[in-house]
Amino acid sequence: MVFQPLSRLRLNQRAFSAFVMAAAVWAAPGLAGAMSRMGEAEVLRKDGRPCFALSAKEVARAPGVRVHAVMVSDESLKPVANVWEASIDPARTPTTLANCIVYGIAPVGADATRPVELKTGHVYEVYLNGRSSEPDDSTQGYVARFCFLIDARGGKNLLAVKPGSRAWREGVCK
Repeated sequence: MVFQPLSRLRLNQRAFSAFVMAAAVWAAPGLAGAMSRMGEAEVLRKDGRPCFALSAKEVARAPGVRVHAVMVSDESLKPVANVWEASIDPARTPTTLANCIVYGIAPVGADATRPVELKTGHVYEVYLNGRSSEPDDSTQGYVARFCFLIDARGGKNLLAVKPGSRAWREGVCK
């Protein structure tokens, strides 16, 4: 084994650090251009069930979005658990989000899992896998969170969970 003098080792460390910094600066513009965004979905109520669609802002931004999949997960469980999924083949099912997709009811021609009964107090996340037809749109999908709470009359109220809220962070809706 050959030992290098300490001064030469420090020089190699400085050269390596300078190389790493230069590579990071060089790569940063490419990474920034490749960044994607998550758009906003919204959760409505249809026949007592959650119904998923793009927010009005997202529809105005990119009206030609086509949905390829819908995934709903229970964010209150650790690990997070999928509760319903639907895979939509655009060749068989021309689904845009002009209408919302009701939880547990797959669009005609879609393959879906059996839905799990949604519990009160749990926070659920819906992910709509969809892309705009605009080539410069970096949106990779649309997300929303929601929960059900019992009201004073014993009915279930659907609540949107706001990003950054305590319920969003902790996965518990009170």
